[in-house]
Amino acid sequence: MMKKNIITIILATLLIVLASPGKIKAQTNTQTILLAKTKRLIAQKHFSGTITLVKNGQIIAQVANGYRNYSHKIKNTPKTTYMIGSVSKAITAQLIGVLIKEGKLSLTTRLSTYYPNLKDANDVTIASVLNHRSGLMVGYFQPLNDYPSYQTYLAALTHHARINPRQIDKWHYSSYNYNLLAGIIPKLSHESYATFLRQNLAQPLKIKLALMQTPKPLNSYLYLKGHFISQDDYNVYDAYGAGQVATDGADLYHLLAAFLQGKVLGPKLTATMYHKPANAPFPYYSAGFYHLENGAYHLHGTQLGAETSITISPDGQNAVIVQSNASSYTKGRTVNYTFDAPLYKLLLKS
Repeated sequence: MMKKNIITIILATLLIVLASPGKIKAQTNTQTILLAKTKRLIAQKHFSGTITLVKNGQIIAQVANGYRNYSHKIKNTPKTTYMIGSVSKAITAQLIGVLIKEGKLSLTTRLSTYYPNLKDANDVTIASVLNHRSGLMVGYFQPLNDYPSYQTYLAALTHHARINPRQIDKWHYSSYNYNLLAGIIPKLSHESYATFLRQNLAQPLKIKLALMQTPKPLNSYLYLKGHFISQDDYNVYDAYGAGQVATDGADLYHLLAAFLQGKVLGPKLTATMYHKPANAPFPYYSAGFYHLENGAYHLHGTQLGAETSITISPDGQNAVIVQSNASSYTKGRTVNYTFDAPLYKLLLKS
């Protein structure tokens, strides 16, 4: 009896949207997955966000819990947008792919072509930058919002950065790699990053994306602290190309699925971009996606109090997208809200 009451209380606190209500089997399997998820929510407490479940290319359920604005009691819904942090790198990588498709550069183009003042950049390829294998090392250089433009920020970045020749082609994660990639886009397209993104991804794929950029700020509500964090408290340029996008779960799924299915770059270039060498250890990072040993891909990002964690099949047909405005790093402690992996395992069995 107590177990039944607990389940009733849990489900009463969640906004659950089920797709294809006429398909009884889909509903039953989805409810099983959601029940497992709710147990995790209760165990961890304070989860606030939206979970999107995708099976065989269809969004079968979205679960929203907590508040988009606690002060005004505005609840999260499946349409709530969240900053996706480093998941944005997959978007920048795809835009670089568009330039490659247009013949304006290649994966073997040297980084020095665009950053001639960066020492040893001639030994680094665009492919290495995309995969965090450039050897790029950046010390503290006051990455604050006191740069008048992204160009001046890039100048400061390349002045303080160095490339360690012994680390080239070795894994070393650095968001600055994607700052540099984002800086290449306007040089070759003669459009701003935002315009190039809109013209080549958002509009043709009919995806809604918001960008952190001046002069239009983005806010992210931090559930555990009970207030909004704005980009005024964050370095916009530091996020440029590496973590500046906000979107909802459905649009994020359709965007990533389009990437993996070659709808933007075509099958051949897509396979090349996301290639993992046979002898490379797991997890292996390529163009925004981590290759996992179980055959799935993973993406993760935290920003402005929000956290996004995704497990998706290489064909884009199955996915679990967890978006939260209660970050793992809230209050300086790790509270693991990234439970997409166990949900994905259950999803495949459903």
